[in-house]
Amino acid sequence: MQHAVRSRAAIRTGLTPVPRPRTPGVTSLIDADALRVLHRAARTLLDDLPDLTDRLVALLEEQEPAYRAAVTKDPTATWQEAHRSLRHSVASLLDPRGARDAARRCSWRIGAARAEQGLPLDALLHAFRLGGSLVWQRLVEETSRAAPEDVRLLVHVAADVWNFVDEHCTLVADAYRQTEWQIGRRRENRARLLAAGLLDGTGRIADLPEAARALDLPEQGRYVVV
Repeated sequence: MQHAVRSRAAIRTGLTPVPRPRTPGVTSLIDADALRVLHRAARTLLDDLPDLTDRLVALLEEQEPAYRAAVTKDPTATWQEAHRSLRHSVASLLDPRGARDAARRCSWRIGAARAEQGLPLDALLHAFRLGGSLVWQRLVEETSRAAPEDVRLLVHVAADVWNFVDEHCTLVADAYRQTEWQIGRRRENRARLLAAGLLDGTGRIADLPEAARALDLPEQGRYVVV
């Protein structure tokens, strides 16, 4: 970000000096160096992806009760989901164009699957933001370890990293809400079919418990149909 600094002469005369733009060549060199630092750290993260996944799952268990239950129920599936998401995220840092579509598909599938499973959307979005925070933290840690003098360059790519996280939170939320709507429609259609079967006498005895649940009625009782 460029800052315009008012000189003493300008203050006296009431004129605001025009800020001097950064030289394009200098800007491109800074950007190139920042990408070099980012890619070096991201390659290390890819090599250490299992450890990164372990750390994310541990954070989810510690900070998100809904995921704590998911890990208890199916630890392997939760770990693999986190691993896939992190792999696509880190790969997108190395090759944004080449990895973009696969990363978006991965996030969409996670959003849809978690909606089917009934995981709260807030918990899912929290998980994605925790993942983004962990990736950024590891990028800084790795750069500090390999070349401390390069840490300052990461500020030039920070916005790109967090824009990626925001984009995928939006994707996940869209997939979740679309799937949730589809689930609601299926339930409504099923309830109508069950109710119709009860009223016209074509329903099966085996369907009575499901019909009672769908219509929120007790299985045993006296009813008047108007």
